[in-house]
Amino acid sequence: MTTIRVMKLVLVNFKGQKHLEVNFNPDVTYITGDNSTGKTTIMDAFLWVLFGKDSQNRADFNIKTLDSEGKAIHKLEHEVTAVIDVDGIQTTFRRCYKENWVKKRGAVEPVMDGHSVDYFVDDVPLGKREYDRRVSDICPEALFRQITNPAYFPSLKMQDQRVMLFDIAGNITNEDVLKTLVTDENKDVYAPLVEALNSRKSLDDFKKQTVSQKNLIKKEVSDIPGRIEENNRNMPEAQDWEAIRAQISVKKAQIQDYDAQIADFSKAAENVSAHKSSLRTQINDKLNRIDVLKREVRKAANEEYETWYLLLQDKKGELSRAESKVNSLSGTIEYQKKEVNVLHQQKQELLTVYRQLQSEEFSINEDELVCPTCGRQFEGDEYISRLEQMKSGFNNRKTTKIEANVNEGKRLAGRISKAESLISETEQKLSETVKLKDDLQREIEQMENHKPEQVRLEDTEKLLSENAEYQSLQKQITEWKEDLNKSYSVTDTSDLMSKKNALQLEIDSLNRELAKEDQIIRTTKRNEELEQQLRSMQQEIADCEQIEMSILEFMKAKVSMVEQRINSTFSYVKFKMFDKQVDGTEYDTCECMVDGTPYSDLNTAKKMNAGIDIINALCRAKGVTAPIFLDNRESVSELIPCPSQLINLMVQRGSKLTIN
Repeated sequence: MTTIRVMKLVLVNFKGQKHLEVNFNPDVTYITGDNSTGKTTIMDAFLWVLFGKDSQNRADFNIKTLDSEGKAIHKLEHEVTAVIDVDGIQTTFRRCYKENWVKKRGAVEPVMDGHSVDYFVDDVPLGKREYDRRVSDICPEALFRQITNPAYFPSLKMQDQRVMLFDIAGNITNEDVLKTLVTDENKDVYAPLVEALNSRKSLDDFKKQTVSQKNLIKKEVSDIPGRIEENNRNMPEAQDWEAIRAQISVKKAQIQDYDAQIADFSKAAENVSAHKSSLRTQINDKLNRIDVLKREVRKAANEEYETWYLLLQDKKGELSRAESKVNSLSGTIEYQKKEVNVLHQQKQELLTVYRQLQSEEFSINEDELVCPTCGRQFEGDEYISRLEQMKSGFNNRKTTKIEANVNEGKRLAGRISKAESLISETEQKLSETVKLKDDLQREIEQMENHKPEQVRLEDTEKLLSENAEYQSLQKQITEWKEDLNKSYSVTDTSDLMSKKNALQLEIDSLNRELAKEDQIIRTTKRNEELEQQLRSMQQEIADCEQIEMSILEFMKAKVSMVEQRINSTFSYVKFKMFDKQVDGTEYDTCECMVDGTPYSDLNTAKKMNAGIDIINALCRAKGVTAPIFLDNRESVSELIPCPSQLINLMVQRGSKLTIN
């Protein structure tokens, strides 16, 4: 067991204490005094030097010394030194909080620029991280608060308390609980629970799954009777199904008899229709032959006229093409002449430029007879040489331009010659085409003046009346039309069809009645399936309820084992780890009690002893003790045994701060 004791505290400018030195007894120290004399300040100083927080676990509390107006007194260093004994080895921890004052450029007075904290262990300065590590090596902050303040554990959330208690007592596994429940006789009952727990499924999840599954099955079960009842309501009444089938057979036989009669009458009607169709076809064939005969007679009578007419149309076509060609050639000649005019204009412009070039003479530019580097005018041979270069350059450029002009003139002359040649060729073609057009016009006029006589339509009919084949065709057509107009007796089958349709409607009605037999069979089979499903689901509900019962028994056993193990670690308090709801189901809780009374209802003395009992258990579990600060100790006359160093903070009216 590691024993931690505070041997000495020195407070300098800490929460109003200008300088206070406190020496502690190894076992029990009494700090007495009136309210606001500094008792709690000593506890705050002890926690601040180690962890930078006060007894309320606040890091931002005010430690500065205040003046009479409640304002902080500046430029003071606030410091706490603690001598800690751990199993006989003492270590000095010191934490110093001070203001940073700097004089900025141009300012007369220094100004405060934040705060800084210095850390020392055995007077050796350290960084914050190393300082915190040295403190944590003695005891981590969370554990230190748990074992130095009796009110700390009861102030935690229920979930955090449970975690700490299970940590103290050791966790009870599911296997431990099952060993107390499962026997050879009931192992089948607990088999689903064992399987779920072995699959790493939490008990709560398995319970929710079982309840959800049961509720789903119950919902389906509740629907089944209604579905059976609805099926029964919709099921038709039973009838004499064999009698209905017999009626259908009789009526089908009657329909077959009607179909045979209708077929016989329809065959006779089809024969008459086929005969008339054949007559119409033969008449059409003869009429087509008459049309051909008319064309042959008319053609023979008008053969000279037809020859003349076709030749006339050919000549008119040639004339139209000749006229179009005349127009096209005239347009081409006009375009070619315009092009020649443009070329002549370009040639004239070149000639003007040629004459200008020929007339150009060399002239001296004095600016070119000056040195470009120094600006001095050339003299003597240099001047003459430079002048000759200028003349030579001018003559070369002139010659080049004249040659280019002459070459371009020759090219244009060639184009003009070629274009004029094309115009001559086109004019020759135009002359020939005009002559052809005039010849065609004269031929057409001569043909129109010598038009052959054309046989008229009425003359054609006269010629046909004298044709023997035509007379024979007309006679046959007349005879066939008379036969076509004869009336043939055809029996009306509408009455038979009406009787047949009436019988079919009766059969359809009987078939609808007969279909009800299948509906009754299907409905009866479906009801049997639903009843079987109902029995199966009721068994599944019973299985789920058996699983729920096994879960409940498991939870009860675990509750009992957990509470027994946890409470065995305490001598003064007991913990209720589970409680029951109105419906009897249990839920997690963590309620500290003394003699059956909840912690929240205890008086101050019992609350303090309860806290000490919890600290004793924590110390035994963690193997360490630390100083316990007991605030309002004056209200407690007797404490339970405690191996930790006790520091009693006691109010004594009218008394100054005293340490014994």
